[in-house]
Amino acid sequence: MNADSLTKKDLNDLRFGIKEGVDYVALSFVKSKEDILNLRKKIEKLNSNGPKIIAKIERKEAIENLREIIEVSDGIMVARGDLGLEVPAEMVPIYQKEIIHLCNEQAKPVIVATHVLQSMIESPRPTRAEIPDAANAIFDRADAFMLSNETAVGKYPLKAVRTLADVGRAVENELKKRPFLL
Repeated sequence: MNADSLTKKDLNDLRFGIKEGVDYVALSFVKSKEDILNLRKKIEKLNSNGPKIIAKIERKEAIENLREIIEVSDGIMVARGDLGLEVPAEMVPIYQKEIIHLCNEQAKPVIVATHVLQSMIESPRPTRAEIPDAANAIFDRADAFMLSNETAVGKYPLKAVRTLADVGRAVENELKKRPFLL
């Protein structure tokens, strides 16, 4: 769903999701807390026990209103692909760290998405840069990753999932032995 304007299709999809008992819906192109509150009102009209809302952070305005968006959302997605089109590329990792930190402060789940293991769409192995990128998100205390093309159209979807699981296990095991790594 797109925060700019929920279409008739979005509302039909929302109704369908509620009927099917989905746990979460993600709202794209969030700019402010009002976007989340408007969707929450629509969900409450359809069903007071409706799905929780994940705000996708992919706009400069969302960065400017980050604290209030996190406060009213049930979780946050760091949508690095679209965010990287809105802000200078060198700022994406800085914003990612900030978003993860603020979510942890407010005990909100945070998902890192887009280009996590992009090379694995075509290659059975991730690049050397992708592994530390994923590991650092875990060190920062991200709660989850969302793979997209790696699993939707990639040649090695299972390997991509296993690779992230292996990175997660390695980081968590090392943190038990060496907590100073945090």
